[in-house]
Amino acid sequence: MSRPATRRSAHRPLVIAHRGASGLVDSENSLEAFELAIELGADMVEFDVRKTRDGVLVCIHDAELSGHPIAQMDYGELRERTEATGAAAPTLEEVVRLCRGRIRLDVELKEYGDERQVLAILTRELSRADFVVKSFLDRTVKALKQADPRVTAGLLLGLEHPERVVATRASELFPGRRLRACSADFVSPNHQLLRLGFVPRMRRGGLPVFVWTVNDVRIMERVARLGADAIITDRPDLALMLFS
Repeated sequence: MSRPATRRSAHRPLVIAHRGASGLVDSENSLEAFELAIELGADMVEFDVRKTRDGVLVCIHDAELSGHPIAQMDYGELRERTEATGAAAPTLEEVVRLCRGRIRLDVELKEYGDERQVLAILTRELSRADFVVKSFLDRTVKALKQADPRVTAGLLLGLEHPERVVATRASELFPGRRLRACSADFVSPNHQLLRLGFVPRMRRGGLPVFVWTVNDVRIMERVARLGADAIITDRPDLALMLFS
């Protein structure tokens, strides 16, 4: 199993700009947000990927826009609607072109089935050291590793509204079986899951820990003390000042 070349020395974790520098701009997952993250000096930018009805991979978080499912819109319609709200939803290709050679990518797949198309775009434009891919969906992580074992893939933990709360939380606090089953190279938990020795357990298993989404400086300090490898934040400016 490959491991991400993202382990930091003890002085600070990686600073990953969540949906770009989303806490500092009007529109998250926008080219403006990614450009600002680059200018600030973040180590990576994180963003979400979905697919439109006509097969275009776009950077957008929610499954719907003003009640209209993204999967049922052509990209032209989506772009028009998002432009009207402030910033056009960029395509994956546009984000890759903006970031290539300037910053590494942390790509979240929101849906199952797009793995090969996403990897085709990423590996055509970037080296595998320039990006990681992750998902809340175990089968998506497994599909990524099956499509390209050399790609660094991670499992997200911390579903907001799971159907089976107790079972899901148990599998998130102690995710070893899930991580092995999907061949994850790293784990990305919500900061509230950092209990019961979570970080040391993952580190003993050789898995880097990318913690999301941390915007409070005191929590950033705690996460760093626990030994997390990366902090995903809407405020990369605060994190960079803290760990400079």
